[in-house]
Amino acid sequence: MKQQATTVLHLPRTAVTGFTLVEVMLAVVVLGLLITGVYATWSAALTGWKRGVNVVDSFQRQRVVMELLDDLAKSAMFYTEKPELYELRTDEQFGLGDSVSFVTASDALLPRREAMMAGLRRVTLAMRRDRGADGAYLGIANASAIADDLTLGEMNWHVISSDVMGFRVRYRDPTDGAWHDRWEDNTMIPIALEFSVAFRPVDASSAPLVVTRAVDMPAAIIGAQTVARGRGMTMSLGDTKYVVTRQPVDLVGGGRADGTGGFY
Repeated sequence: MKQQATTVLHLPRTAVTGFTLVEVMLAVVVLGLLITGVYATWSAALTGWKRGVNVVDSFQRQRVVMELLDDLAKSAMFYTEKPELYELRTDEQFGLGDSVSFVTASDALLPRREAMMAGLRRVTLAMRRDRGADGAYLGIANASAIADDLTLGEMNWHVISSDVMGFRVRYRDPTDGAWHDRWEDNTMIPIALEFSVAFRPVDASSAPLVVTRAVDMPAAIIGAQTVARGRGMTMSLGDTKYVVTRQPVDLVGGGRADGTGGFY
């Protein structure tokens, strides 16, 4: 029996393609670098945005505090007929800095439950310790304009700002225009107050910001002129905005801010 021949066809071998381990690892590294770069850029942008928001918010709170102090001082009242009721009183608290008390016609920061004092009241401004925390705040206490002198501990205090770390006040003498750290003349009040307020920094790596503002007291100027004429003195009433200087402020809890902030 005759055998049939078998034909075997040899097809061309197709090339086998793929990635080597080195190529896969290189791709993973490049992808990781790209993701890291995108995340770093996003994180930096987010951090910058948050810091910008915090700075703007802090600046706004600082401006509100300075505007309130400005309003209270500009509305200060003084009548020469009864100077003992309208005298400006100063004090220095150990570890807390300055306090100042005067009669004002401003109703700023007057709580509703103390509305009977509206129109004319004695305000006291000072740093106070927060009993419920380790920090401190700039506070205000209100009393009747005809009330006897009260000690700071007897007053009902309200928070102006918990962002404040230090508070300093200087007083402009109407007789020579000079600034003084204390005021002891109960027959007149200064013609201007200079507030230096140290605010907490936005972050722990920054220094406290000290803002200084001088505020003219129009009613005090009129009263001081009357007293000065009675004493035969001349007065120095130059514009206070040209004599404001940055002042170092003692911080609650120790240390001193050197006053490298700005003027409002």
